[in-house]
Amino acid sequence: MNKPAGIVSYRAEGGRGGGARGGHGRDTLLSALPSVLSPSNVHISDDDWPLKRPQPVHRLDRPTSGLVVVAKTKSAAVHLSQQFEFRRAQKTYMAILNGYPHQPKDDDTTKDDWNVIDYDLDDSSGRNRSAITQWKVLRTAKSLHANNGTLTLVELKPKTGRYHQLRRHMAWVCKSPICGDSSYDEGSLRLRKRGLFLCSNEIMIEHPYYNSPIGRKEWDRVKKDAQNLAKEHLQEDEETGRVIVKVRIDLPSKFESFLRHEDERASKFSPTK
Repeated sequence: MNKPAGIVSYRAEGGRGGGARGGHGRDTLLSALPSVLSPSNVHISDDDWPLKRPQPVHRLDRPTSGLVVVAKTKSAAVHLSQQFEFRRAQKTYMAILNGYPHQPKDDDTTKDDWNVIDYDLDDSSGRNRSAITQWKVLRTAKSLHANNGTLTLVELKPKTGRYHQLRRHMAWVCKSPICGDSSYDEGSLRLRKRGLFLCSNEIMIEHPYYNSPIGRKEWDRVKKDAQNLAKEHLQEDEETGRVIVKVRIDLPSKFESFLRHEDERASKFSPTK
């Protein structure tokens, strides 16, 4: 499921509407799913059944856009939730940073290398917990309003799932907050007009059905159809033999238009040397 920015995953706790009790009413991803996804027609066992309402198994912040994994059966919900809980699911994000990110002082590090942030973050109880993020620079653009006159497109791979991990790591460790981040960027207000530039654009998980005993027999039949597998984003891991789902989406058009617009304006109005 490709979640637009501005949509929450679930209503606020205790709120069933938008009134005094709080909450987001029907304006949530959870409420919209039955209208856009059909029920499952897969029957695995008598202990499993299709869910009445498709269930997201992880969350994206309200201002973050991109891929959300949704379960349609009881067993899939359990299987997929465990993958995210035990960090077997692999997530990739793209972000535009306000400035050029601070990098480790390592003579062997080049622009194309992955950098690693290992910087603990506090949780809701105030306790510090391990938080690890891999990141690398993809490209830069000039900007009249960004820190040091630079915007940076980066690829991010969180290895843990702490609250606002990517947003806090970029702002606090790399000293380059994500553009549009009103919580951690105290820079130019002009860079906040188009929302948060953070998108979950790739996810890799183990298929909850094809890795079950019944589903495995079906997989052995369908895996010969390479064209169908490509369409369904399916592949078999060479080392483990597990069936993997890998999905990647294009970034929202605002990413490219924002970089291009800022770069063109900077080139036009920057004083010549």
